Amino acid sequence: MHRYHNEAREMTVKAALDRPVPLPADPQQERVVLWKTFRSRGEALDFARNVLLEADQTLIGGHDHDSVGPFYWLGVQVADLAAWGNSQAIQLRDPFDADDPQGQGRGISI
Repeated sequence: MHRYHNEAREMTVKAALDRPVPLPADPQQERVVLWKTFRSRGEALDFARNVLLEADQTLIGGHDHDSVGPFYWLGVQVADLAAWGNSQAIQLRDPFDADDPQGQGRGISI
């Protein structure tokens, strides 16, 4: 049964990565508490195999592109952000953005 769960989850992740979905624009409204970007689909799939979810969490994602090229992303969506905890603890993206080192991906210039 454990193997079936992994196969089912992999199919779900593959389907998510096939969809053109931009990164979360409003993480609080979308209840996305973490996401990570990848330049290859294989890297995203490898990452997904190592994500442990609680019962009220779902792995979501998609693909999009930026000025460098195409990318894939995966994130964790929670059922209830208030029950999850501190919304200020949401990890917006990978912590360092070379084009925006102060704003961490928020487009903030300091």
